[in-house]
Amino acid sequence: MSDDAVFDAHDLNGLVRSASVIRVYDRGATGNRPPGVEPVLTVTARADLDELVRLLEVSRSTGMDCMCLGDSAFELLDHMGTAIDVLGWHHGSTLRWQGTSGGDIELAHGPELVAWMAAHGYPHPVGQVDRREQQRREQERAQESWTQAAPEAIRAELPRILAGTGSALPEELADDLARRLRETHPGEPAQALALLRWRSGGTGRYSGYPVHEAASSTLLDRLPPQAVFTALADVPTTDPAWSGAVRYLLAWRRKDIVLLRRIPESVWSMLAQVVHDETDSTWAGRYETCYRQVTHARAQRERARERSRPESTSPSRERIASRAPPRARR
Repeated sequence: MSDDAVFDAHDLNGLVRSASVIRVYDRGATGNRPPGVEPVLTVTARADLDELVRLLEVSRSTGMDCMCLGDSAFELLDHMGTAIDVLGWHHGSTLRWQGTSGGDIELAHGPELVAWMAAHGYPHPVGQVDRREQQRREQERAQESWTQAAPEAIRAELPRILAGTGSALPEELADDLARRLRETHPGEPAQALALLRWRSGGTGRYSGYPVHEAASSTLLDRLPPQAVFTALADVPTTDPAWSGAVRYLLAWRRKDIVLLRRIPESVWSMLAQVVHDETDSTWAGRYETCYRQVTHARAQRERARERSRPESTSPSRERIASRAPPRARR
């Protein structure tokens, strides 16, 4: 721990000890009292104040700033009722203090502080901590699912992918993964099938999923679309590859109409059968949107061809309009 971090912790602990009143707010803040809300707890009794001061002791700077304003705030006041400072409370474990530039500061007694607040009539932090713990467990399960779905040939490289979470797959790493996949899956359809099954792992969300889940899509983009369609032609809808196909083919990307127009009708029909099996219901709506895009693009091309043909050979508008899209299974 740096000298600056030690100094910050010492100063902040002294600042909290100097308070004669501590108000607790159910809204995050830093430096100033949260506007528009009343305190949920005002601590003035000496014994309670001493215990709260102890629980607000900090140990070290984390070196990082949380991107949110925090869940709660502590307003420190002196014996005259004058505000000394306001500290933001983040995720039950750190404090935000404007007096340091070293990032949020870790509480020495975070779990005790959460329990003390609940015992004194402010249970909200307990709920926040419980929800975050549940989210953490869900993230662990999703990452395990993603890891297990990865092709065996590239599992040794998964730590490198996870180390870069927060950014796209680096070109050099993508080259290494593609090479390893080719060594064990010589044919492009076989590579596509392995990658589609990998794409089926993880959270399954349409958006907001961890960046590392996009690694399979990055590698699929390197293959010709026909390799994907050929791979899908040989597997039943119960195969995880179809879940991967939903997440890959129907994902939003720039100029995605180019890929969507190349999807055969047989694949559209199968996607309509499996899209509603996805946990995230957004995929069903995405299917409808994508197919409308394709239908519109086809109609535009038909109209262009119609205008370029002699009147006697052009298809009727009724024939064009009669081509109904496959509907997603409800």
